[in-house]
Amino acid sequence: MPKRLVVALAVATLLLAAWPLSAQSRSVFWERWDVLIDNVDTAANRFNVTESYNIYFTGTFRFGSVEIPRQNLERIHSVEVYEGGQPLRESCSESPGTYCVQNTANALSVVYYFTRPVSDDRQQFDIRYTVDGALRIYDGGDQLWWTAVPSEHFGFSIGSSTITVQMPSGYAPREGIDPVVTYGAPADVNVRGTTITARATQPLDGNDYFEIRVQYPHNPAARVPSWQADFDRQRAYEETTKPLVDLGLIALSLLLAIGGVLGVYALWYNRGRDPRIGPVPEYLTEPPSELPPAVVGTLLDEQADLRDVISTIIDLAHRGYIVMEEEQTEGLFGIGRSRTFTFKRTDKSLQGLRVFEQRIMNALFGSNRMERSLDSLRNKFYTVIPKLQNDLYDEVVREGLFTAKPSTTRAMWSGLGTGLFVLALLVGFGGFSLVEGISPMLLCVPAALALVGLAAMIAGQHMPAKTRQGAEDAAKWRAFREYLQNLDRYSSIEEAAKHFDDYLPYAVAFGIDRSWVRRFSQLESVPIPPWYFPTYMGGPYRGGYRAGTPLRPSSYNGGGINPGELARAGDGGFSLDDVSQNISGGLESISSGLTEMLESAGRIMTSRPQSASTGSSGSWSSGGRSWSGGGFSGGGSSGGGSRGFG
Repeated sequence: MPKRLVVALAVATLLLAAWPLSAQSRSVFWERWDVLIDNVDTAANRFNVTESYNIYFTGTFRFGSVEIPRQNLERIHSVEVYEGGQPLRESCSESPGTYCVQNTANALSVVYYFTRPVSDDRQQFDIRYTVDGALRIYDGGDQLWWTAVPSEHFGFSIGSSTITVQMPSGYAPREGIDPVVTYGAPADVNVRGTTITARATQPLDGNDYFEIRVQYPHNPAARVPSWQADFDRQRAYEETTKPLVDLGLIALSLLLAIGGVLGVYALWYNRGRDPRIGPVPEYLTEPPSELPPAVVGTLLDEQADLRDVISTIIDLAHRGYIVMEEEQTEGLFGIGRSRTFTFKRTDKSLQGLRVFEQRIMNALFGSNRMERSLDSLRNKFYTVIPKLQNDLYDEVVREGLFTAKPSTTRAMWSGLGTGLFVLALLVGFGGFSLVEGISPMLLCVPAALALVGLAAMIAGQHMPAKTRQGAEDAAKWRAFREYLQNLDRYSSIEEAAKHFDDYLPYAVAFGIDRSWVRRFSQLESVPIPPWYFPTYMGGPYRGGYRAGTPLRPSSYNGGGINPGELARAGDGGFSLDDVSQNISGGLESISSGLTEMLESAGRIMTSRPQSASTGSSGSWSSGGRSWSGGGFSGGGSSGGGSRGFG
């Protein structure tokens, strides 16, 4: 490749790399930004404005932009633009040396194109235009209120700024009567006859603004601008009525929020609390009644959940309806092992089972099936869970433990809270259109409604109320749970081991099954539950359990007719020490399997195919007495907008 071409490519690469940095480093500094307001016609309500800029540009610029809102005025016209004292030509061709004037929905837009780009240099620009209908007419004195320097000058600073207002003869501000005030940048104000000068006392930062407001003697022949009546009405409302409206809205919102939350609390206190009962023992060593484990679990936490279902399966096995069979398979090269579980029906009749127990048996075996593997329930059993939950809620009401189904009570309160939220949203969206005309405090009302809705939804989770019988039974069952949880404190492990199989379903319902099994895993005297068949252990379990045959405990524990335990080869017999981990693992596998199944079902059911500041006010000698009208604070001027370069 030729050497010159290599050099040219290197230079081009450097230029391209440096161009973004150069573009990003462009800046503008207004050395001066002066505004002259003259040719004031008090009768026709008209005046001229000349904005003069002395600017130092860093970087390259080709055009300037002016945006003036048509707020509190009627019209801006006769726009002229000068660059370095030379007039530019009006045209929207975007050609150098032209300027384009357009009226947008809310502002006058002027874009002027330099005669040639300016790079790292100074330039002077003058923008002249005529404003109609910006003077405010009042009997006590007319006013000129103009934003000479808007806050939007794109973050660039201004070294100095002076506003000069040249009033016509006979309309000089009267000392002691007509005030002259500036807003935004601090300034010195000087009034000499009909000439008013406001000079900023310090540079203006990137977001500073500069306004002037001049009152002068009223001209009876002056034309009142079309917008003034509405402006004065709104200004009077903001300064007199709006504070009272704000106070009322705040009071109403507080009343709704505090009163609503207290009302929800009162409803819970009177209807949601459980009845008070007498003293109950700290612990009970045996179940206080014959309530099934799933009903007990629903009673205590007021929720019918998955562990209540699992406790029912264990309880049905304990009562002789189901046998759980476990098989183990060695992994490759004897590393690791896998477990499979199978539920098998016994020959015991299903007559007399409760509704939820019947439903579980039907879900496991149907009408004809006698055995079912745990894995076969994956992605299928979840359809039964809502019905089982409803059955359990019906059961606690049927037993007289609750006055109404806990699920119905929670749904009612959730609906109330959701309804208040929706109402808050509707009121909030409707209030947005009224905020500007009335008050931003209007939005406090829907916020208060939303807070009450949130309180209703939270309280609703605690609203299901037990009957007196339900409260008494719950206290007794909590005492029994205390015994199971802290067995070491209240009883000997050996004594409690006699009831391992009896209490295991309750341990599952209480969520303490793993710790319950672990307590007895080291005791050789604990027999294997008759409903549990670990086939991998051989012996009497080798052939497994044949579904539909009688379940006789004597088949696995050596019977009750021998004077002692029969000797076996090996370690002398089977005990829970050998299978405790298998039981715990089986329960854990059931829980994990159902949980995974529910998650998979949720993904499948929800999946879808992919479709192809205010500055200090200046004043002049003796100041002024008061404004004739139009409010008493800043923020209501004409003019302003934005100024920038590109």
